[in-house]
Amino acid sequence: MTLDSPVFVDPSWVEKHSDVTLVDVRERREYRDVGHVPAAVNVPFDSVRDPSSVATGMLPGREAFETLLGDVGISNGETLVAYDGGDGVYAARFLLTAAVYGHGGNLYLVDGGFDALRDRLGVTADPVDPEPAEYDADEPDAQLLADRDDVEAAVDAETTQVVDTRTAAEYDHSHVPTATQLSWERFVDDDGRLRPTDEIESILDEQGLSPETAIVLYCNTARRLSHTFAVLTELGYEDVSFYEGSLTDWVRAESPDWDPERLYERVRAVAADGFEALPHELGEDIFGRLHLIGLYTQKQDGYFMLRTKVPNGVLTAEQARTYGEIVDEFARAPGEYGGTEQNPEFGDGFLDVTTRQGLQAHWVRVEDMPEIWDRYEEVGLTTIQASGNTLRNVVACPASGLGEEVTDVRSLGEDIADAFEGNQRYANLPRKLKVSLSGCHENCGRSEIQDLGFTPAIKDGRDGFHVKLGGGLSDGPRAATDLDIFVEPEQVEPLTLAVADLFIEHGSYIDTAVNRLKFIVEEYGIDGFREELERYVDFDFEDAGKDLTTSYRGDHVGVHETEDGYYVGLNLPTGRMRGEELVELADLAERYGSGELRLTANQNVVIAGVRENALDDLLAEPLLERYSPDPGPFTRGIVTCTGAEFCKYGVVETKSRGIEWARMLDSWLAETDRVDESDLPDAVRVHMSGCSASCAQPQIGDVAMRGEAKRTPEGTKDAADVGLGGDLGRGTFADWIAGSVVLDDVPDGITRLVSAYAADGGTEAFSGWTERVPDADLRQLIRGEARADAVVQDGDRAASEVN
Repeated sequence: MTLDSPVFVDPSWVEKHSDVTLVDVRERREYRDVGHVPAAVNVPFDSVRDPSSVATGMLPGREAFETLLGDVGISNGETLVAYDGGDGVYAARFLLTAAVYGHGGNLYLVDGGFDALRDRLGVTADPVDPEPAEYDADEPDAQLLADRDDVEAAVDAETTQVVDTRTAAEYDHSHVPTATQLSWERFVDDDGRLRPTDEIESILDEQGLSPETAIVLYCNTARRLSHTFAVLTELGYEDVSFYEGSLTDWVRAESPDWDPERLYERVRAVAADGFEALPHELGEDIFGRLHLIGLYTQKQDGYFMLRTKVPNGVLTAEQARTYGEIVDEFARAPGEYGGTEQNPEFGDGFLDVTTRQGLQAHWVRVEDMPEIWDRYEEVGLTTIQASGNTLRNVVACPASGLGEEVTDVRSLGEDIADAFEGNQRYANLPRKLKVSLSGCHENCGRSEIQDLGFTPAIKDGRDGFHVKLGGGLSDGPRAATDLDIFVEPEQVEPLTLAVADLFIEHGSYIDTAVNRLKFIVEEYGIDGFREELERYVDFDFEDAGKDLTTSYRGDHVGVHETEDGYYVGLNLPTGRMRGEELVELADLAERYGSGELRLTANQNVVIAGVRENALDDLLAEPLLERYSPDPGPFTRGIVTCTGAEFCKYGVVETKSRGIEWARMLDSWLAETDRVDESDLPDAVRVHMSGCSASCAQPQIGDVAMRGEAKRTPEGTKDAADVGLGGDLGRGTFADWIAGSVVLDDVPDGITRLVSAYAADGGTEAFSGWTERVPDADLRQLIRGEARADAVVQDGDRAASEVN
């Protein structure tokens, strides 16, 4: 039978009916540790779902439901009384599922849940060990279930009403067309008890709903709608069904074609007709979808930023040369935007190395993309899934295969990239997925800030990896959590795909504010996430082995000796260089090295496999005067995003400003008698984002900046929030110390900071020093309200002295 009125019962009713089966749907831990109503069996609400589609709350399979109930001694025909620990949503979900599968007995929900029953019937921690039963379920009741076709018909029908049971805010963000918003919470009072019948009827009447109305309910995960279903049944509504797929299914079905290879071919087909042909031929939403093939509209109308994927950051000389030539030929500004003089530092025809070891170029026209793609294909480059809500460029140690390491991860990174590339399932994740691999001892992949990071480990003599999950920056930075498992190299790719599968099913396609993987890890907890993830792989998880990460390496700049020669890391301040310079660098890689370049997450480049007898000649090359293996600490540490020069979200310019600052600060360091360079680390990491986003990873910089505009009496000025103390080696993110600092004043603020640091000995990590010194003192140093020598006196913290 289905649910039937009455549905809601109070504890006194339960006390009088000792022949019923009480079902506690709280989590197993609560049932066991907090206790339960005597004789109640436990069917955790989280188990009443299809484990492969958690986010959409799909029903468990028929056999799974039979097993679920049979294992706790329930047979079809028993009267079931369900309760949860809250307002009845989860108990209602269990009962509605039982109704769908044709449970033969009556179904009731306890109004007030566990708290109300505990007051009346008491609580026990004694285990309930029922004799397993044979539970026979029917096929799902089609009258209760609405599929997408039913919802589409309801949208157009005058006699059927679609009802959205979520909050008003969620409804305003996205909803099924013509749906009425009616939050389930309106039916309960502040104590979680059902409101009086006349109040509920008044609420329904306001929405134009009556027992004669045919109603289709939906929410996000088919839980909240279950409570509304129970309420409507209580009031005698008989023609009620629910959209099992809920809004998630609707949104995904309504989303555009996310087949990256088909999109690639369609853009090629219309490219010759120019920029305006894209929305005309491919739809008004095309510009968002173009991210999937590496194309972003830039601030200047009619032009694109082109992002190119470089798995592991590894480029052959042939690839680098081809890319440099393409940039030199096609990444050029028109005259009205300054032409060859449009950038004061680089002129025209330049490229950017990204913080994910990829490449970007600007001023690209869609008319030129077919030729660019043809030339890419000849050398094995691609833009497919270079961006968008898919796997982003796989980050790996730039020295993989070159130095001391546990595992050379290059082939693993390539396998992961290949598994995702062109795969339509993985081309439309809820949000981007960032993965890194470290095979060395120095955490070069920065696993803490990745959605999924692999670091080297050993167990029982086997080399493999430990796994971290749920890292990320943005407004709420979160360090990835150790999953506490050991995986062998051949399990890395399937585990990555499993994480993507879980992300698809658990992640939100609706709420963009909380749709990164880290929110799922937070929601389920690492133990719950691990348990859920194991369902998606065909191997059993092993507990962690011995971690082989010993330190954190910030960059690979410099000359580094290997068993058979050297690799040489060159500093590209802010990651920018001219296309013709990359061509020259490719030539140097062939002439002096193995013919391979490595891009780094610090926006630098490594020449691999340099022969011992060629090292001096390489170091004497004129190009290395501009891109030095031995730069000053500020030039070495500057990292920036694209900034306002091209980015639509950028508030302040970053690239040219960053280079100018770095040179100015290094010059100051060489001339000042207040600080000796030996007092500072090899790199003073200044990370500058042009807006409030985290594209330059400011949270991990010694000095962090987020650009903004500041109104002053002299007019609007470029400014930034300034943070201090980000350090992955110490596991700290930058603290935001001073808001709205005018950018012209920041370099002087940095000199005061490093002077105070050096005066205090300069022996501890800069992040440790900023953690120790009071924020008020640091803030006054940044703003010029205190002298460096006034902040630290005799090695002790002191009140700042205002000039």
